[in-house]
Amino acid sequence: MAALRFFTDRSLGDHHVPGALRAAGWTVVSMRERYGPIAAQQLADIDWIHEATGEGEVLLTGDKAIAKRPLEARAVLAAGARVFALGSSQLTGAAKAGRLLGHERAIFRRARSQRGPYIVSVSVTGQGLQTLKLLG
Repeated sequence: MAALRFFTDRSLGDHHVPGALRAAGWTVVSMRERYGPIAAQQLADIDWIHEATGEGEVLLTGDKAIAKRPLEARAVLAAGARVFALGSSQLTGAAKAGRLLGHERAIFRRARSQRGPYIVSVSVTGQGLQTLKLLG
């Protein structure tokens, strides 16, 4: 089975979250690494959703509202994206990384066993993962 590859969007930052995930053995590319610092800030969500999914990557975001915004939800559906979104954007980088790592087994299991499209909310450790309804 091929190793999972993850793409982190701008809401997860450029350093702390990708670095912590890599330290735990995840294969990760950040938005800034792929597109550069200027383009990463200007790139529309629908574009990186399509491109990263096309690369076979699992998408990680700090913004679960992506499921409620019609353009982004339609992009997830059209691309067949597998998205894991933090339930709160008001977390520190360490807390964001901790939340993802706290759900590592469930994230990897879901990403390997289920094809997209889906957006899963990654909440407090111990509460499990919740599939969000896509409003597209």
